[in-house]
Amino acid sequence: MSMTREQVWIVVDRERDYQNQAYSGKEKTSSGQTREERDLDVAPGILMLDAYVTKAMLAWVDTKGTQLPALQQIAKIAAIAVRILERAGGSEELLTKGLR
Repeated sequence: MSMTREQVWIVVDRERDYQNQAYSGKEKTSSGQTREERDLDVAPGILMLDAYVTKAMLAWVDTKGTQLPALQQIAKIAAIAVRILERAGGSEELLTKGLR
């Protein structure tokens, strides 16, 4: 059985809550920027997506009998993508210009 779109968003929203609680926006990163400053640029988020795609692939390859570990990584990917859309500078243009 699969999930409904509403159930998917519940999972993604829970992961977004976790991300917000675990990683303070005021915390400095290795570059010296705060997470809030870093998140204005889409590039670090894209790199994070790439890293989690690799984790999802490895989870799929390394797990027998269940897809759950890969699906967990995929849900994290969705939440990271949502965070990028929430925080990247200029993302509000999508409201008027859309995706196409």
